Amino acid sequence: MSRYVSRYVATCDPCLQTKVQHQWPTGELQLLPVPEEHWEVMSVDFIVELPESGGYDVIMVVVDSVGKHTHFMETATTITTAGAAKLYLRHVWKHHGLPRKVVSDWGPQFVAEFMKELYRLLGIELVSSMVIRVVWFIHETLQFNTIIYDLTIGIRS
Repeated sequence: MSRYVSRYVATCDPCLQTKVQHQWPTGELQLLPVPEEHWEVMSVDFIVELPESGGYDVIMVVVDSVGKHTHFMETATTITTAGAAKLYLRHVWKHHGLPRKVVSDWGPQFVAEFMKELYRLLGIELVSSMVIRVVWFIHETLQFNTIIYDLTIGIRS
């Protein structure tokens, strides 16, 4: 049955002319606000599938959003997010420091992992305020429970 359908669709003129959208419709493009300082916002991208030269076949590109100054770093296809953070630290950070925002078409997971690794390499500890609040709340609740327990025991005695 599937062969018949495949053969029919392959020869059906309207079927060949009709394109089915396999993704959600895109919304209006939103322009990013223009930063006031150089290297406050930067973009990270990779030029891939280059001919191999000296063991490298990818170029990591870091661009300043204000002045459009760029840094190009050769790397390999096997680069990880941690490797990209190390390249940034070695070639860009020493000149421009940490950005306030990172823009990349490699997705929010890449940006999050990139910044997390960059902070780790710089010795910056990321602490979630929610965790601190929960721990503080639990500690406070335990103290309150202890007081109630002590009062209850004291009343019973």
